[in-house]
Amino acid sequence: MRTVLKKILTAMRGGVNELGEAVVDGQGNRILEQELRDSEHELKQAKQELASLMAEAASLARQIRTEQDSATKREDDARKAIAAGQEDLAREVAERIVGHERRASELTQTRELLQQRIVGLKDRVQKAEKQLADYRRELQVVKTNERVLRTTAQIDTNINSQQSSLSTAKETLERIRERQAREEDRQTASATLEKELTGADLDEKLKAAGIDGEQDAIDNVLARLKDSPAQ
Repeated sequence: MRTVLKKILTAMRGGVNELGEAVVDGQGNRILEQELRDSEHELKQAKQELASLMAEAASLARQIRTEQDSATKREDDARKAIAAGQEDLAREVAERIVGHERRASELTQTRELLQQRIVGLKDRVQKAEKQLADYRRELQVVKTNERVLRTTAQIDTNINSQQSSLSTAKETLERIRERQAREEDRQTASATLEKELTGADLDEKLKAAGIDGEQDAIDNVLARLKDSPAQ
């Protein structure tokens, strides 16, 4: 019993999978379009994140310059203090210089790591944009092919259908030809009957046999005229 139930469940899962595949196949273009829209949204978010990181890198660069400028200024102050014999003051200024240089170094390391991340993100964004553009072109090709296949199938269905315009046109042409043939037969029969009733058919038969009453009469008149010359 358990084996039977297991087989039934397996069959049901198989049916669900087949149904799912059928839905995916039938809605392939729509699914692909939605996936591309999702990818475009994700790419837009990645660009925004990249822009934010680049702005942060620019801010770090300004902070580094500020610390370096401060250190340079304090160095001038320290020299003046040394020149004035203010050793303690010069030491205090030197401590400030160390602080500025340390912060500048820390900020520089942070910015370098950030720049590496920015370079990697730029490369990924560029590749994603290219791939997305390629998929967009492929989608257009697929949609065009789909329309061609659908139109071809529709044409084949219409042409092969008994109710298609070509099919009915063929039937109409056959009826016209049949009607014309009947009319020609009727006219031929009418002409034949007319000849039989007027005797024209007999004259034609005699003429075909080389017996022409009219021609014989003409020949007789000519012979008579030749036998009796003019006075």
